[in-house]
Amino acid sequence: MDEEAGDNTPETEKKAVTPWLWGGGIALAAIIGIALANSGDGPNWSDNEAALSATEAAAEGAAAKPAKKPEPEPEPDIRGVIKPKQESTIASRMTARITSMPFGKGQSFRRGALLAKFDCSAIRAELKAAQAAANAYNVTYKTNVELDQYEAIGKNEVAVAKANLGKANAEASAIKANLTDCAVYAPFSGTVVEEIAGRGEIAASGQPLLTIQSGGDLEVELIVPSNWLTWLRPGVDFTFTIDETGADVTGKITRLGASVDPVSKTIRVTGNVDKTESLVLPGMSGTGIFEKPSAQPVATTVADKEEKAVSPKAKAVKADGRQPS
Repeated sequence: MDEEAGDNTPETEKKAVTPWLWGGGIALAAIIGIALANSGDGPNWSDNEAALSATEAAAEGAAAKPAKKPEPEPEPDIRGVIKPKQESTIASRMTARITSMPFGKGQSFRRGALLAKFDCSAIRAELKAAQAAANAYNVTYKTNVELDQYEAIGKNEVAVAKANLGKANAEASAIKANLTDCAVYAPFSGTVVEEIAGRGEIAASGQPLLTIQSGGDLEVELIVPSNWLTWLRPGVDFTFTIDETGADVTGKITRLGASVDPVSKTIRVTGNVDKTESLVLPGMSGTGIFEKPSAQPVATTVADKEEKAVSPKAKAVKADGRQPS
């Protein structure tokens, strides 16, 4: 009777509980499956496909967007100064009084013009005395030669007379050469820049008298960056804007400097200045303008061509680590 009393559950209630247990088990299994899928233990192809699509879009966008060009560096100011091609200081080669200096400061002259003249009266007197002595020795020598023909004089006396004559002629020639220093002539056409000595002064040997410079032929000395040596050569054209007048003159580079300044990384170059109607004087300063040659395109290598041939999609797949199908 106890067993019968212990199992008093109706059959209808047992049948009602059984479906509920099956439904709970199925729901629990579904929850566990979802949890395992979200835990990352299994492959998540949807996430990979999304990452691949984003990478492809970024690659296509980078290929379509042009690369930003670097801003060009500002051109440096090329400063320069106008200079004469020829400049010289005229000096005295003798100690004498200055009797004439026809050209003053700022006056122009032609080549061969008289620039200075000295009082050479003492030298001329010395020359006359030397020439007279030479004539006397010449007479003595001729007489001894005639006497030697009659064997009336010794050979030694004839030789001495000949030597004395040669010495007298040499002294006369030396004094005559000094007379060429009594006048100074212009070595080139130009202008007097400075008068150092004046008329009536006693000039010592080697003393400066005048500073002169060529008047028509001018050149400009410029300071340029040393990295311009990759393209700057003699014959390159340039324009020079003068500060004092604002005028533009043209010219050509004639020679480059012999060395580069290691501190400023610059080098001096010189160029001719073309003749112009504008006022151009030595000492004027200004700015030089050069037209730099255009940069040559970089040669495309085989590796660059192969890199360009690869599509953005293939690059994205390669970056993702998967082989394209």
